[in-house]
Amino acid sequence: MRNDLNRFVVMGHIGSDPKIPSNPDAPLRLSIATSAYWQSEDNKRQTRTDWHNVAVFGKLRSYAANLKKGDRVYIEAQARNNNHEREIRGEKVKFYETEFIAAQIERVTEKNGEDSES
Repeated sequence: MRNDLNRFVVMGHIGSDPKIPSNPDAPLRLSIATSAYWQSEDNKRQTRTDWHNVAVFGKLRSYAANLKKGDRVYIEAQARNNNHEREIRGEKVKFYETEFIAAQIERVTEKNGEDSES
């Protein structure tokens, strides 16, 4: 196989209602939270939540516009790295940001906990 694979799969909760940009070519952006849970050595429950920035273009944009904060979603996407430099106090600092470009989005459950198939 000669093709490389750049595929990100995540299932998590939407952090805020989508804001629909006025420019139809601009992406709709979603912030998705994923959490991991475990027991520490002293039997306390530990949690780590990571946030993922997802950009939605094209026909998926109208579907994503109907999602709400708290909905649990399944997303397949392609990772894109955006790197830039900024001068801070006279020193150049390089920033690295990973954004995910959605290829597929499905609502798994609504905020109130109902399956999307209902």
